[in-house]
Amino acid sequence: MSKKLDNVPNKDLLKNLEQLGLSDKEARVYLALLPRQDTGTSNLIRATGLHGQFVYQALDRLEELGLAKHVVQSGRKKFSAGSPDRILALVDEKKLAAQTVVKQLREQFTAKQEQSFETFQGDAAFTNNEFALLEAMPEDSSIDILNGSGDRYVELLGLEMNRYEQIRTKKRIKIRYISTSGNQNYLKIMAQQRPFFEFRILQQGYSGVDTTIYDGCLVFSMFGTPAVSFVFKNKEISTGYRGFFEVLWNLSSNPAK
Repeated sequence: MSKKLDNVPNKDLLKNLEQLGLSDKEARVYLALLPRQDTGTSNLIRATGLHGQFVYQALDRLEELGLAKHVVQSGRKKFSAGSPDRILALVDEKKLAAQTVVKQLREQFTAKQEQSFETFQGDAAFTNNEFALLEAMPEDSSIDILNGSGDRYVELLGLEMNRYEQIRTKKRIKIRYISTSGNQNYLKIMAQQRPFFEFRILQQGYSGVDTTIYDGCLVFSMFGTPAVSFVFKNKEISTGYRGFFEVLWNLSSNPAK
């Protein structure tokens, strides 16, 4: 961790910003921008301790999100932070996106299909649902995850993570994990520690909503406070999503190669 931002208040802010969908580097650059007005990238590099390339990438993403802006002075870009109130708007946009997805899925319902829709809100409800879905899965099946939140998921399960992995390993259930946040070091550790676990990297911004595909079931998860899961059970649609996942899996980079 950068010593420049390594104090208790900023640790908490970094963690909270990551839970709201920013990457670690984006959160660091945003915190460095807040007390500065029309600052250059060299100041941000010193303040965050990040490599220049990561600062430029984070600034591009923050501007896309409306959390940063720039002006050109003497031919050089000078950056300022967008209002923190913008974060509330981003959270509302994610909720709206989840509602839109759910609405679209509902429109695909047919009377002949077996289907159900449930919402689980709160850490305890989230964890209990994860175990219920795992227990219902057949042996030698697979779980496909897109936009994985990684450490936030492990944090939510807490001490129950070991029991979850024991059940999954006993049933030989594979996990295929496509990350859009690009945290390769963390994922490599997970691949070493978790049996039947593969991951790939898809270079695009993290949407803030995780999609998990089970046999006959889709789960859309938002790792805010509290965590919320929308569970949609429909065999035909989950099969279609798995086909889409296969396409993304083949397009994603494999760090192991």
